[in-house]
Amino acid sequence: MKKAILLAAHGSNNRAANTALGNILRLTQAEYPDLLIRTAFTSNHIRKMMNKQGQYLPSVGETLKSMHEEGITHVVIQSLHVIPGIEFHHITRILNKIKKGETPFQKAVFGQPLLSDDKDVEEVSELILSLLQDRDPEKDALILVAHGSKHSGNIFYHKFKLVLEGKDKHAFLGAVSSPTDIVEISGKIKKAGLKRAFLLPLLFGAGNHVQKDMAGEADDSWKNIVSSSGIEPVPEIKGIGEFGIFADRWMENLRVAIKELDD
Repeated sequence: MKKAILLAAHGSNNRAANTALGNILRLTQAEYPDLLIRTAFTSNHIRKMMNKQGQYLPSVGETLKSMHEEGITHVVIQSLHVIPGIEFHHITRILNKIKKGETPFQKAVFGQPLLSDDKDVEEVSELILSLLQDRDPEKDALILVAHGSKHSGNIFYHKFKLVLEGKDKHAFLGAVSSPTDIVEISGKIKKAGLKRAFLLPLLFGAGNHVQKDMAGEADDSWKNIVSSSGIEPVPEIKGIGEFGIFADRWMENLRVAIKELDD
């Protein structure tokens, strides 16, 4: 048996976004120094963009093929996504093919994303609310910036929003895929009489959604929409994969998957 780990992230053509992936990669290499470890971007769009820029990146399927050629028989594909959305389920199709014997691996296991059940939603929401030490929950708003999805996995964003906002009356969650979210949230913050709002990505890395959509200089960035309502925006320019407390969650999911691989 020759084991390996494939870390599967959405990916970004923004170098800052890859700090989160680098963080998880270092942790994985430190904990599993004897295993082959590879990374792959799951977004076809990102890979095509980078290919046009002269940087070819293999897909998850292509990376698995090369791993097999290196003699790997058992593999963990660890999701670095926030929810089990479209890209997550694209990879599960590959996993199902492996399980059916349609590919040459003897065994493959999938590591869960950050939010995969109600327990995750409850625990991660607690971590989020304890993360920003400079925020006063009675005086400052918290705006979580999620991606949003048309996939059924979007239910986890909905659950997270309900749990988060139920715990903290000044905490809100919106999606960059829904431009009206931040307008509605800003209105609620203004109505509550709050003068400051912290913007925190619920995104793995600090890519273009963070650098531009959330904290960019354009009039329609979340930061400037908040500011136009007379509220001081305080953007956190870090993906949650850069924070130790969230990296630990993904690492624990990887440990569970490795154990399953060994059983």
